[in-house]
Amino acid sequence: MSATVHRLARPDALLTKQQLAAHLDRSTRWIEMRVREGMPSEEPTTRFPHRRFKLADVEAWLANSEPRPDRLSILEAQVARLTATVERLERRTA
Repeated sequence: MSATVHRLARPDALLTKQQLAAHLDRSTRWIEMRVREGMPSEEPTTRFPHRRFKLADVEAWLANSEPRPDRLSILEAQVARLTATVERLERRTA
C-alpha cells in the first residue's frame, strides 16, 4: 500500500506550478488553463524563471470565480442532446 503525503503550504507561500497542482489535487495542465482564465500568478523573473503562485491569492480567486463545468459534464450534455435528436428522427421515420 502506498500513500501520497502533501505538506500544507502557508497562505503567503509562493508555489511552483507543480506544488500548486499537488496542493489543489489537480494536474499542471489544469493550472495552465486557469492561468489563461486569469488566475493570479507572479510573472517569471530573473531570479525565478518560472511562474509562481501565491496560495492565498489563488484560493481567493478560485472561491470567487464562476464554477466551470468539467469536460465530462459537457460531453454528457452533448450526448443527451444527440440522443434526443436521434429519437426524434427515429419517430419521424417510423
